Amino acid sequence: MITVYVKRPHESAEAVEVTNMDELQDMVGGDHEVIADDHLEGISLIVNEDARGVEANNFPITSDGYLDWVYGVCVFVKEDGRSLSEEDRLRIDQFLSAKV
Repeated sequence: MITVYVKRPHESAEAVEVTNMDELQDMVGGDHEVIADDHLEGISLIVNEDARGVEANNFPITSDGYLDWVYGVCVFVKEDGRSLSEEDRLRIDQFLSAKV
């Protein structure tokens, strides 16, 4: 089991324990895509790209210097597949609070 951080539109992020990729796909509502923000080194974002323009905006990201939006549910994970630490979750909270 690993700890991930789940951010739904208009809600605060919450730590969740998952056991496999099927659970992550269920959280994001289907097939997933892995993206990154230039300001969150070591952390990946799992999103459902089919939600783009269909579900509510969640928050903006900067990827390779370009501004983009995350739509629908977003799951933050460690790039190395380990659980997010408390320090990682605090970094994500600071990142998200700067986006509001």
